Amino acid sequence: MLTVGDLVTAQSLGTKVLAGAAGLDRQVLWAHSCELSDPDRWLGPHELLMTVGLCVPHSAAEQRTFIVKLDEAGLAGVALGDHPSLPPLTPELYEEADKRSFPVLLTNHATPFAAIGRTVAAATATTQTMQVLKLSKLYQLSAYARTDPVRMLNDLQALLRAGLSVFDVKTGLAIVEGAPLESMPTSARERTYALPGDSDARLMISEFPGEEVSSFLLIHVLQVIDVALSQLLRSLRRRSERSAHMLASILEGRSPDGIENLLGTGGTSSGYQVVAVALGEGEKVARAASIKSLAVLAGSGGSSFFILMPEQSRNDVRQLLSRLDVRAGASSTYLDLRDAKAAAEEAVKVFSSGGMNDQWIDFAGVPVSLLTRSRKEASAVVQQVLGGLAGTDPKSTALRETLFAFLANDRRWNETAAALGIHRQTLSYRLTRIKEITGRDVASSADLSAFWLAFQAWPSYSTISD
Repeated sequence: MLTVGDLVTAQSLGTKVLAGAAGLDRQVLWAHSCELSDPDRWLGPHELLMTVGLCVPHSAAEQRTFIVKLDEAGLAGVALGDHPSLPPLTPELYEEADKRSFPVLLTNHATPFAAIGRTVAAATATTQTMQVLKLSKLYQLSAYARTDPVRMLNDLQALLRAGLSVFDVKTGLAIVEGAPLESMPTSARERTYALPGDSDARLMISEFPGEEVSSFLLIHVLQVIDVALSQLLRSLRRRSERSAHMLASILEGRSPDGIENLLGTGGTSSGYQVVAVALGEGEKVARAASIKSLAVLAGSGGSSFFILMPEQSRNDVRQLLSRLDVRAGASSTYLDLRDAKAAAEEAVKVFSSGGMNDQWIDFAGVPVSLLTRSRKEASAVVQQVLGGLAGTDPKSTALRETLFAFLANDRRWNETAAALGIHRQTLSYRLTRIKEITGRDVASSADLSAFWLAFQAWPSYSTISD
């Protein structure tokens, strides 16, 4: 295999080393002339950049960055033509090249770049033949790409001797990946590339040192993988959309068809919970749930984003949200999907009750006095705690509103009286009547907790009454 050092020792090429001599053993597969301002975009691994200096920046900082980008792109080195258009080279360029063992060469004015190109081409003719054979095999493997993309990636890995995985930009999750390669060293080089047809997906290539995938093959690899995954990526988007529509229908009290297709055959027969997360995290969570094929429904509702999960999916959802670093609040377990709206409201209250450091908050971990439950339970709580105050007659309504105002104003007498437009004496009288009717005293901590629970349950109870 031809190296940079071989080009330097060939006297007919009139080329010497300016910096990065420790990298003269770098392999050269191709030599290409480029005068664009960003040659790192157009050349790839093991390729030698030849330039008369038009693409070389002038400032010291820019020259340092120039070397960094070429090295990170995997180039074998750069050959600078001894030409008036070559700007003065700065110490920073030499320093960065030596630091990275990136060869910087100077070719005399009498040597045409074509001579270097022909030398490289002649030395790598056998290698080029192998590249063409690999390309032919690559397209043979693409024949079943749509039906089994994982198998295709595994076969491509064997062909290229490189690890391949496609990951989602928004979540960082692997959409599809090949099996781990044996003996892949920790020093393996990792490069990422956008897929031509999906801006949210990236291909990551892990390469053995000195065995990087050539830019010639890379273009075709990206195209084949993009075609292979296009159907899968569309399927993920459709799954997210169906999930959101079904959840919206359930929260509106409807029973959508085909729910078992997303929640599995068991569905919610063993119960379900609703999980609330911040609305801004919704898109990421929905995409992640689809990528992982979780048996859940996910969609936005009001100011929160919800996940309706069967009991059997609980651990998977919790692990996923932890990996995404997303805070969540989970409702208690419900059996009837008609109570999904109440479960969602409960989840929001649980979520709001936690601090910023609480990644996952369960209903069981929140004081029950802060929450309401299902419509059926709300009815039981209101009847048990309020008794006659749950009535619709004017006297019961006035006393109940007084109690609720007292609780809403944190038991502050002046604020409560002002909110109701009554005197403190009238408030005192009403609280006494409330004690007589319910048998509960607002001065008692236990009774106050019960009143607060009834206060929280009242919206669900009043909906039933209406």
